[in-house]
Amino acid sequence: MSTLKVLETNILHASDVIYWLDGTSAEAQSEMMRLPYAVALSLSARPSDLQLLHSAGKTALWRRTTEPMVEGVASEADLAFPVSPTYPLAGSVQEPNGRYNPRTFSLTAGNLGRQVVELFPTPYGTRFGVGGGLTGTLRFTTNGNPVPWALLTLEVSTGLSGTLTFRAQADAKGDFSIAMARLPPLAEGVALYNATLSIAALATADAETPLDPADLLPMNLGQLSSENTFSNPIGLTVVPGEIKLIRSMNLDHLAVQPS
Repeated sequence: MSTLKVLETNILHASDVIYWLDGTSAEAQSEMMRLPYAVALSLSARPSDLQLLHSAGKTALWRRTTEPMVEGVASEADLAFPVSPTYPLAGSVQEPNGRYNPRTFSLTAGNLGRQVVELFPTPYGTRFGVGGGLTGTLRFTTNGNPVPWALLTLEVSTGLSGTLTFRAQADAKGDFSIAMARLPPLAEGVALYNATLSIAALATADAETPLDPADLLPMNLGQLSSENTFSNPIGLTVVPGEIKLIRSMNLDHLAVQPS
């Protein structure tokens, strides 16, 4: 019987793993699903020796090793995770097939383990299920321009079971789709659910330049049943299974106005 002799061991330690999460898949970040696709990064701040490995829903990071290979079999001490300085990591991320909106991000990496960044589906990447959903187009009242990258939050009052929150992000054209995947069926004798819709956006947002959703600011929406009336949030009703196009009254879009 032959014996395999290990002449040397090359040790590589991943410093962090970034998990790219679908921000619409759950209310709590701890319950959000990872993207089922690999992403592409364009980094503006990174160490020169940083290495990356992308796979579905995650990116592993490690620094290029400067240590020689260990002769023979590595010991427990050789395998121990080294303590090294943290470093800034910033840039933009996109899903190459357009199923998720691109965004910028900034984090501190190195010896920290698990990192999470939320992305939001485009209307193209949104799938409506039995819960139904909302669609529409956002435009500023000041100039009629689309509102790119805005974040919408829909809160639905479901009676005794409380309130469910759904989120979605507009694409570069201001189009949005909110899937109400977790919305339960109506109880007997109940015709609809009452809901509110709020928005966060930037008046200076550029359709060609992704942004960090954390930088968005609250704004007002044009009400659906009252002309030239704005508030944040606005009230509306939803019905499970119905895909509803929403527009501000007497407009072909949902109007947005800075607070």
